[in-house]
Amino acid sequence: MLQLSGVSFLWLLFSLLLGAGYAFALYNRRSSISTAARAWLFTFRFLTAAVICFLLFAPFVKQTERITEKPLIIFAQDNSASLNVSKPLNFNLAAYSAKVKALQSRFASAYEVRSFTLGSQLRPGSSFHFNETTTDINSFFRFINDRFANRNIGAVILASDGIYNRGGNPQYEARALKAPVFTIALGDTIPRKDLLVANINYNSIVWSGNDFQAEVSIEAHQSLGMRSRLTVSDKDGQVFGKEIEIRSNEYQVTVPVTLHAGKAGIHRFTVALSPLQGELSIENNKEDFFVEVLEGKVKVFILANSPHPDIAALKQAIESNKNYEVSSGLASGAEAGGMKDADLLILHQLPSVSVPMQSLIRKMRGKPVLFITGAQSNIPALSQSQHLLEITSAGSMLEATAGVNSDFHTFVIPDGLAKQLSALGPLVSPSGSYRIKSPASIFLYQQLGSILSDRPLLLFSNTSEQKVGVLAGEGIWRWRLNEFRLRGNHNATDALLAKSVQYLSEKDDKRKFRVYTARNAFDENDHVLLNAELYNDANELINTPDVSVVLSGNGNRKFPFQFSRTSNAYALDAGSLPSGEYSFGAVTQLGERKYKAEGKFIVSKERVELRQTIANHQLLNVLAKQSGGEMVMPDGIDDLYERVSKNELVKTISYENRTFEEMIDMKWIFVMIIVLLSTEWLVRKRSGEL
Repeated sequence: MLQLSGVSFLWLLFSLLLGAGYAFALYNRRSSISTAARAWLFTFRFLTAAVICFLLFAPFVKQTERITEKPLIIFAQDNSASLNVSKPLNFNLAAYSAKVKALQSRFASAYEVRSFTLGSQLRPGSSFHFNETTTDINSFFRFINDRFANRNIGAVILASDGIYNRGGNPQYEARALKAPVFTIALGDTIPRKDLLVANINYNSIVWSGNDFQAEVSIEAHQSLGMRSRLTVSDKDGQVFGKEIEIRSNEYQVTVPVTLHAGKAGIHRFTVALSPLQGELSIENNKEDFFVEVLEGKVKVFILANSPHPDIAALKQAIESNKNYEVSSGLASGAEAGGMKDADLLILHQLPSVSVPMQSLIRKMRGKPVLFITGAQSNIPALSQSQHLLEITSAGSMLEATAGVNSDFHTFVIPDGLAKQLSALGPLVSPSGSYRIKSPASIFLYQQLGSILSDRPLLLFSNTSEQKVGVLAGEGIWRWRLNEFRLRGNHNATDALLAKSVQYLSEKDDKRKFRVYTARNAFDENDHVLLNAELYNDANELINTPDVSVVLSGNGNRKFPFQFSRTSNAYALDAGSLPSGEYSFGAVTQLGERKYKAEGKFIVSKERVELRQTIANHQLLNVLAKQSGGEMVMPDGIDDLYERVSKNELVKTISYENRTFEEMIDMKWIFVMIIVLLSTEWLVRKRSGEL
C-alpha cells in the first residue's frame, strides 16, 4: 500500500503534469507516425517520465504480510541412570521408548516439535540410553526461557522420575515459562531394599606419615535386621573393616574411619559394603575417593637469643596453619641443633653481643631466614649477616606502628589488613638510618605517630642464593593481645605472619619446562584441563615451539594431544575422560634442547544417580499444576496427544508483519520502465522514426 502525505500527493500531481507536458511536447508535432501509434507513444512516454519523476521523491510503500506460527511442542526425556536402576515391575524401557517416538511423530504432523535429552548436559535429539551420571532439570527450563523466549511455545512435555542432583529446584525456573508443562511420571515411588554409600567426608590433602580420618555415611532402605560389612581398601589391600547392623527400614549411620598416609603421591581408597540378598542395586555399594599425600609438614625453627614472649606468639600464629610444624630453641643451648632439618629459620634478636653470627652462618647457608630485631640485637653484625638491609643505629630504640605498602605485590594482602594492623599498637624498632642493599619488596613501613616514614618495618628479598626477610621490631606478642582485646581473635596478626612464612618457606620451581593440571582430581563429567610453561635462558616465558602430550591410563589406552598457545604460555582442554588413574608425558624442543615433563591425575566415577532411586512424582505434579498442564503415568502416553491438543493454551498464532519499502528499490518498477521505453523505441522504429 502506497503511503501518501500532503507533500507526496502534490509531488504526484507535479510528476503527472511533468510527464504529460513532456509527452505532449514530444508527440504534438506532425510526423509520419499514425495518429493511433502516436497516442500509444504519448502514453508510454507520459508514464515513463511521470514514474521516474515521482521516484525521485523516494516515496514509501507499506507492505503487510500475514504470518501463521504453529505451536512449538518441546519434548525432554530424562536420560539418567536412575531410570534404568529403579524401574517399576513390568515396566519395559524399550517399549516405552518406542511409544515416545510414536508420540513425537504424531505431534510432528500437526505442530513444530523440538526434542531433547536430559542428563549432565542438555542434548538435542531423542536417543535414549539411560546412562547419564547426573541430572539437571533446572537448566532445561532455563534453556527454554532463554532460547525460545519469543516463540509460540504450545506445551512442554517432560518425561522424568523427578530426581535431580545438579542445579537448583526446577519449579522456580519453570514459573517463568508461559506455556503448560505436561509431565510423564517415570520411576518407582515405592521404597525397595537397597544399601548404599551415601557420602564420604575426607581431607583431599594429607601429610606423609600422618593418620587422617574419613567419615563414611551409609543408608539402608527396607532392610531391617540385615547385616553388611564395611571395608576400606587401598592398592595393598584392606585397611579397615567393620560390621554394620541395620536397625530400621530407613537406616542411616556415619562411620568414622582412621587411615594412614603413606608415601607421597595420589592414593585411591575404595569404600565397599557387602551386598544384601535381593537389593535393588549393588553398584551404589562401592565408592572411591582419592587423597593427595604430600611430604611432611614445612618445618619452621625459631632460634632466639633469650626467652621472650614473642617466641610463643610466633609459634601459636604459625601453627594455626596445620601445614607448618614449629619448634624453637636458644642459641646458647643445645636446642640450636634443630636448625639442620628446618625448612625456614626465624632468628629472634640474633646475632647478639653474646652470640656472634659466625657460629650460625654455616648452619643457615642456603636456608630461607627471617631476622627479627630487638633490644638485644647486635645491629652492625645484623647488617653484615644478610644482603637485604643495613641499619646504622646508636643503640637506642623507638616505637613504630605498621603501615602497609600499597605498592606491595609479592603476595596477596588480605582485605582490611592495613587498617587492622595500624590499630594493634607499636613494635619496638632500632632508631637510626636504614639503607636497602639489594632489590627488595617492602611489606610494612614504620609509622611514627601520624607520619608514615620511608623506613621499612618488614621487607623481603629473593636472590638466587637465599630468601631473606627482616622484621625490624619486637613485640608481636603485644599485637596478638591487643587484637584479641579489640576483636576477640588473632586473625590479622596470624595472617601477617602466615603470609610471610608461606612466602619465605615456599620452594621456587627452577624447571624450564613445567606442565601441570588445573587440579589433581576431576569428576567423570568434567573437562580435564592442563597448562604448560616454557622458559628460555633469560627466564622469560615463551611459547614459540610446539608442545605435545600423551595421556596414558584406563587399560593402557593412550590419548595424544597438542597444546594450544595462549598469550605467552600453553593450555589444553582434553575434554571428558573415562574414570581411572592417568599419567601424562609432555615433550617440547627449544633450539637443540629437548624438555620433558610428567605428572599424574585421576578421574573419579560419578555415582550420584545411584544414591537416590525413589522417584519424586510430587515435583512433577507441581510442575504440571502450576503451569496449567497435567501429569500422566507411562500407560497414559497414548492419550497425551489429545490432552495437549485440547489445552486452551495450545493455539496457532496469526499476526501481521508490516514493513515500509522505498518504491525506488522495487525491481518490478525498474522492469516496467525498461519495458515502456523498449516498447516506445520499437513502435517508433517500425513507424520509421527514431
